[in-house]
Amino acid sequence: MGEKRKDQYRKCLKENPRMYQVARQLHIPEHDPQALAAGWVFAPALGSFVMWALHEAMKQKKKRLYFLARDGYFMYRAALLFCSRLNLPIECRYLCCSRYALRIPLYHLNQDEALDYVCRRGIGVTPARILRRAGLSQEEAEKVLESIHLPYQENEVIPYISLPKIKKKLRNCEAFLQAMNRRSKEALPCLTGYLKQEGLLDELEDAVVDSGWMGSMQKSLNEILLYMGRRKRLEGYYWGLYDLPPDVLQKEYHCYFFSPQKGLREKVHFNNCLFEAVFTAPEGMTAGYEKKGEQYVPHRGKSSKDRKEFIRKNEKYLMDYVSLFALEIEKTGYCRTDVIRERQTVRSLLGMLMGNPTFQEAEVFGALLFSDDVVDEGRQPIAAPMSKEELRQHHLAYRLLVMMGLKRGRPKESAWYEGSVVRKGHHVHYHLMQYTIYKYIRFLGKTCRFWEKHRRQGSYEE
Repeated sequence: MGEKRKDQYRKCLKENPRMYQVARQLHIPEHDPQALAAGWVFAPALGSFVMWALHEAMKQKKKRLYFLARDGYFMYRAALLFCSRLNLPIECRYLCCSRYALRIPLYHLNQDEALDYVCRRGIGVTPARILRRAGLSQEEAEKVLESIHLPYQENEVIPYISLPKIKKKLRNCEAFLQAMNRRSKEALPCLTGYLKQEGLLDELEDAVVDSGWMGSMQKSLNEILLYMGRRKRLEGYYWGLYDLPPDVLQKEYHCYFFSPQKGLREKVHFNNCLFEAVFTAPEGMTAGYEKKGEQYVPHRGKSSKDRKEFIRKNEKYLMDYVSLFALEIEKTGYCRTDVIRERQTVRSLLGMLMGNPTFQEAEVFGALLFSDDVVDEGRQPIAAPMSKEELRQHHLAYRLLVMMGLKRGRPKESAWYEGSVVRKGHHVHYHLMQYTIYKYIRFLGKTCRFWEKHRRQGSYEE
């Protein structure tokens, strides 16, 4: 199976001679699915995306790009290499931040948005996790739970349908609001100090670069920077966006692979959780900031030894590819036609790995521990073990029965369902086909709702 997959990747890469010329120079050990995927799938994706971002930034006369932690770690390193080798007039910086570190200081400025954020959906949301999202200490959380009398234990998973009720209880809980606002006000000065230190008040042409998905970090940054007195709004370059935050300007969000209104096929055969698990930094999540002397420094969480080892192994193939790719671009140049062709190749490569992995790939990447929560807790294998019945619960027919009230319960979540199917090994092609149908319908519905929303608002700009 390993040789067959290697031949599939090789055939795909040969459709883009420059990408194939680079990939074939990598020294990849035989029968190593992680090394093969890193060098022949994820590295071409990284190189193509970063060159697109730099190309777009130069067209729009950007002088500085901020690569957001942690997904932007390898993007930042690739950009430094490209700018140095190709003499590009762009300054690249790595901004240590997270949804958690940016949102907490804003809570006291808009409590309604704060409640929406702490009660948002996710994999395995519990009362304890909701209160940690709000920045509460263990002692504060225990007092709040005692006062609101939830029908769930501290670490019991809350059904999605109950989250609005939880939000209503918290809105009426004075102890919760006081604790959340106090923590928010305490966090704001160090965040503003760090952002000013990193040059975000310099008023030059700049933008952020990140993986994307919802675009909420750009919105948070703009809200904080407006509060700090910055006049110019920050734009962003993203791998892909499924949706946009409310009350933002669409023209400030630039997408490479897919956008809320485009890229249906790309969304169906792509997995953002696996993307995050591969393109991440060796250090843990940015939890906040503190002042040491005259400097503001980020406070980062810890990362496991196994995780660091996995990242180090990927690093070799990712950066070797980027270095060779820069040499090829130096020889042949770079234009918009290259972007289109490379994106087609990347779509095929990622579609194979993410949408139809081999058993070896599902085992290696599916065992990675992953959390989709803003507090980076509740980690589980990205391709969680699932029973036959749990696999069927993600088919379109089952979902429709639930919507009609003919079936009860919520399907078990897997951050990478396709990996879970392959790891289970039961009617693999059948389950993958059923899930693909479900995803097409789901993303088509989201696209139609996006168009309808902006048609009503009259706010869509091509």
